[in-house]
Order: sequence, then C-alpha cells, then structure tokens
Amino acid sequence: MLLRKLIFAINLVAGMSGLRLDRGRMLLAWIPVLGLIGWGAQLSRVHDFQWAWIVGSWIAYYGGNTLILGSGIRRWMISRFGRERAYSIYEMICGWLFFTIGTGFTVSSTMMVGGLPLERGVAWTLGIALLVFGFGIKVWATALTGLDTYYYRDLFLHEHHENWVARGPYRYLSSPMYGAGNMHGYSAALFVGSLPGLVFALCCHLGIYGFYFLVERPFVRRTYSGELTSGLV
Repeated sequence: MLLRKLIFAINLVAGMSGLRLDRGRMLLAWIPVLGLIGWGAQLSRVHDFQWAWIVGSWIAYYGGNTLILGSGIRRWMISRFGRERAYSIYEMICGWLFFTIGTGFTVSSTMMVGGLPLERGVAWTLGIALLVFGFGIKVWATALTGLDTYYYRDLFLHEHHENWVARGPYRYLSSPMYGAGNMHGYSAALFVGSLPGLVFALCCHLGIYGFYFLVERPFVRRTYSGELTSGLV
C-alpha cells in the first residue's frame, strides 16, 4: 500500500512537471526533447540570452496551448490521426510546454539575484509559505482530477469526462490550479531576491487566466452546464 502511494506520488509530480512516466514507448520521443529544452535553458544562461528564453517560454506555453486548443489545429489533428492518437501527440507536446515554462521560472529567478528590497528572513518566510500553499493546492487538485485533466484531455477531445470533481479545493474554488495553485511560482524568486523572477511569475499568473477566460471557461460552460447549474462548482 505504501509503495503504491509512493509510485502514485512520483508519477503525479513527474506528470505535473512535464513527463508522464506511464506512457510507455512514447517516452522514447518524450524524454530526449525534455533534455534538449533543459540544455537550451542552460545555454541561455551561459550565452546571456535569458530574456529571450523566458519570453519565448511564456509565448510557447500560453500561446501554444491557446493556439492548439482554441483553434482548428485541434480538429485537424483529430481528423488526421484519430482521437486517441491525436491526444497522445498533444499530450506529449503539452508535457514539453509544461517543462518549458518551468525552465522559464528557473532562468528568470537567476537574473538580478539579490535585487529585491526585502529582508532575507521576510523573503524566505513568504517564499516558503507560498511554496507550501501553492504547490500543496496544485498537487491536491491534480490528485483529485487526475493527470488526464491536468493535460486537458476533455478540452482537446471536446468531451464530457466522468471525473467531475466538486470536493477538496474545488469545493471553494472553481480553478484552484490556476489561482491558489500558481502561488508557488513566486517562491524561487523570493528565495534568491530576483525581481525578474517575480515579474515572470506574475506574467504567468496573468497568462493562465487569459487562457482560462479565452479558451477553457467557454468550453466548461458548454460541456458541463448540468454540473454548473446544479451547483457542483
């Protein structure tokens, strides 16, 4: 039982970071690209193009997901490859995008270190509080809904999934992963005193809400109208 819970936790956190360990042969293509992304992030620090990297990571994640899920690209992929194969391809792309935006947080937090006008003790206290609160909420919400929801399966396929959740953090928040769940994004910048890191975290917070209002919320209101009107959210 303990081993099963440990494996579940490892798969969950790895999936949230951009790598679904339960995807078998897909990992042969999935993992090398993650390695290239990490290498690119490191090169941005060595060759001083951090700003280009963090802006590119933001555009790639929010622009990429908005473009695929909010346009005809999603429908073309389904018609070209079939529903399940198309989603498998998108799922891998989404994992790459998750990892890419994660490198944006890392790279931005290495810039202008020590530039925040905050006492070290205050910054660390805030950082730890936001890390525990935000990451805890996101893990809790993802554990309840599953990684398929985290990787937008219902939104990509435009289908109603049976795992509608109205408990845990969803009892109080309609999108706990986006609001409270993204608070941990500020923690690294606070730990090292990086203003660019804080700005990037704020831009990511705004970006995910832009995606939510433009793409996800209209889909949820169309697809889950019954749950919404019955007060399950």
